[in-house]
Amino acid sequence: MHEWKSEILQRLKGSRLAPAREAAIVDEWVQHLEDRFEELRRDGLSEHEARKTVLAEFNETDLLPLDLGPPAPHPPVQAGANKSGNWLVDLWHDLRYGLRAMRKNPAFTAVVVLTLGFGIGANTTVYTVVNALVLNPLPVERPSELVAVYETDKNRANVPVSYPNLEDIAQKNQSFTAVAGYTSILPLTFLSGSGTERVFAELVTGNYFETLGIRPALGRFFLPEESSTPDTHAVAVISNGAWQRRFGGASEILGRTVNLSNLTFTIVGVAPDGFRGVNAIFGPDFWIPAMMARAVEHRDVLNQRAGFDFHAAARLKPGVTSRQAQANLKAIGASLEKEYPEANLGRTLALGPLSEAALGDMKTSVLFGSTILMIIVGLVLLIACSNVSNLLLSRAAARKHEIAARLALGASRSRLMRQLLTESMLLGLIGGAVGLFLASQGGHLLWSALPSEFAKNLATLKVDTHVLVFALAVSLLTGLVFGIVPAARSSRTDIVEVLKEETRTAGRGRRGINFRNVLLSGQVALSLVSLATAALFLRAIEHAYMLDPGFDSRHLALIMTSPGQAGYDRTRSDQFYRDAAARVSGLAGIQSVTWASNLPFWNRATRSILIESREKRTTSDAIATIVNNVDLNYFATMGIPFRNGRDFTELDRDGSVPVAIVNETLASRYWPNQDPLGKRFKFSGDNFYRQVIGVVKTANYQSLGEDPQPCIYLPFRQNFSNAMVMYVRTAGRPESVLTGVQREIRAIDPLIFTDDTRTGGKLIDQVLFNSKMIVGLLAVFGILALGLACVGLYGIMAYSVNQRRREIGVRMALGAAQSNVMGLVLRQGMRLVAVGTAIGLALCFLIGSTLSATLYGVSATDPISLIGASMLLAIVAALACYLPARRASRVDPLTALRDA
Repeated sequence: MHEWKSEILQRLKGSRLAPAREAAIVDEWVQHLEDRFEELRRDGLSEHEARKTVLAEFNETDLLPLDLGPPAPHPPVQAGANKSGNWLVDLWHDLRYGLRAMRKNPAFTAVVVLTLGFGIGANTTVYTVVNALVLNPLPVERPSELVAVYETDKNRANVPVSYPNLEDIAQKNQSFTAVAGYTSILPLTFLSGSGTERVFAELVTGNYFETLGIRPALGRFFLPEESSTPDTHAVAVISNGAWQRRFGGASEILGRTVNLSNLTFTIVGVAPDGFRGVNAIFGPDFWIPAMMARAVEHRDVLNQRAGFDFHAAARLKPGVTSRQAQANLKAIGASLEKEYPEANLGRTLALGPLSEAALGDMKTSVLFGSTILMIIVGLVLLIACSNVSNLLLSRAAARKHEIAARLALGASRSRLMRQLLTESMLLGLIGGAVGLFLASQGGHLLWSALPSEFAKNLATLKVDTHVLVFALAVSLLTGLVFGIVPAARSSRTDIVEVLKEETRTAGRGRRGINFRNVLLSGQVALSLVSLATAALFLRAIEHAYMLDPGFDSRHLALIMTSPGQAGYDRTRSDQFYRDAAARVSGLAGIQSVTWASNLPFWNRATRSILIESREKRTTSDAIATIVNNVDLNYFATMGIPFRNGRDFTELDRDGSVPVAIVNETLASRYWPNQDPLGKRFKFSGDNFYRQVIGVVKTANYQSLGEDPQPCIYLPFRQNFSNAMVMYVRTAGRPESVLTGVQREIRAIDPLIFTDDTRTGGKLIDQVLFNSKMIVGLLAVFGILALGLACVGLYGIMAYSVNQRRREIGVRMALGAAQSNVMGLVLRQGMRLVAVGTAIGLALCFLIGSTLSATLYGVSATDPISLIGASMLLAIVAALACYLPARRASRVDPLTALRDA
């Protein structure tokens, strides 16, 4: 006792406590250290080892950590400074003590920090993606004033507008200060000293950058005269990324010429860093004036009023609301329909936030995928928090003597709770730092899986201020969530019971164990929801690969070509198509070769049609129809069967009767219960009719499993295109012939770009890419949730075994076999797993209706997915229970009874 007293007095030297207060503290600490010494001796330590351990723990503990009553007089301070000064001193004291406590228990700290790091890292990774694609505002001036203007009809909503309609909207509106237009991303061929490569561009109106409020990083944007007369000013603005990648950020870029699709453009400006256009996902390398559309696209989009070629962005006038602007647009739409009924019948105008339009066609999938992923990583974080809560509850039992001593020394329960919460939030912050590092690495890994041909133009993932604030907020909230319950329970410690306890009782802490059991069952339930969700989407992807796209994708190879971009006129292009098809047909393993203007699943060309003899049109006639120009043998090469009529022949060429083949959907919609053969129609803007000569099976044109869409096939020899896709049907694997096909085309002209190749399988992969990425992330997070839940299960079972050592020792001393003890522990653990699994399955059924619309025909209660996830969870959980059970079965009865 004298030794303990000397150590305590040495530590109290200079504390300026009143003598009576100092004596009370000494007596309390002497009793605490004696109790701890005896406890260590009972654990089997020698007298020397026990004394050394007590002194080490004592030296790592703050002697005066909490409120101990009024201190000795200090020098006076200014009025108003005492409260904030004491608060800062207390906070610093709490942080310092928390750091020492973590250093004292490195294993515990490492487990907690890694657990939180994985949970926070998963959330930050997904948030970084969501921030880049959804939440991050466009880098424009006053983005809240910008809206997107759409056309819509009874069949399609929110489609682009035609250029003539765009001009009329800009002139007739009373709600906008400016209206700008821009096309979808166009692939072009960039000719450099090293050869040809694919780049991407947008055609934009002259006021595009000014409407968005963008200022050039270098040079200027387009002048009025460069946007007023077609085909007269071949100028371009280069993106900052392309400037850096292709020209090393050279300042002499201004005035430099570049060859894009055999057209020479002069670079007049560089866009600011971070600006990728309105599209939040995929940005262009160049912006070109819309007046160059005919030269670039080789079609007259500027005069096609029935087309859907330009997206529109408008800036609201000061004081004008979206509702007022919508009413104005509705009036303009009615005027356009009345003035140009052939092109605008059934169409009206609408507006929406430009930030939503930035997601384009991927809006629905991006928003849905982001929501699902944020929910799943939220479940992962909840599991991590409950795990850490269990760890802190277990640690509280080991710290009961320390906590009781502090309460006995006069610390208030609120002060003690604040200290414990400070430790928890400190752990949360450190875990957040680890999570932020994991998120940055995870983001790089995630983006590295993107298709290489598009990766350079995709949105970049970066840890910006929004991500840092999110990570900090999640870290602090996490520290509060997992620390509040252990802190509250620990602060209610019974001082007399703890300081006087002499033995360990098997029943002690039963309430705490029950609470930990509740947390653990919740972990299992959330883990099952994560696993089942991943399994459902995985099954949906498997089912999607078995869907019939309406054509035979096996043994199909495709090569994008554009002789027009190499400077070919129609005569040379026609000759190129014939020569290329003949050379490729002669290769070994090639069964058939044909050409088409559209790539499967990328059919964006749509036109409105007029039916002969329907002079008085109705809105039901205003159907936007997919159009595809195809060569001979196209349907045989694609494996699309005929339902009626004939295929195109050599006779279907210029000068002969214009003909067309339609799909079943269009035939049934326009000519229900009639024979469509011989029927005639014309496209809006044409002055001649086309005759239907055949009907084919409806295929998928824009996505797998889509609703049936009308489609018209036109004979290529009557509808020339200077950019076509070569379709090759192979006898074996299509990948094996691509090199030979490219070689034959380059032998005709090496300047024709041939690097953009696909196979039927790759097309399906690209269509399902977003879904596959979501499935991959769900699988990773599901396994992470399972791992965290099973770590928690292992921890609580190991703690339970330690608490029941005396009971187990008694059972074994009375003759219980090792198998009986193991079964006892296993049953305890698996009961928790069974309860959690039942709760998890109930949650899966509840959320099933939300997922059903996106599962490609797989039921949201798919038994294979739910049973598979449950079995995986049960197997891993059984292993987590087995290890503590095995340890319990090997307890030495004599040692357990002596230590109890």
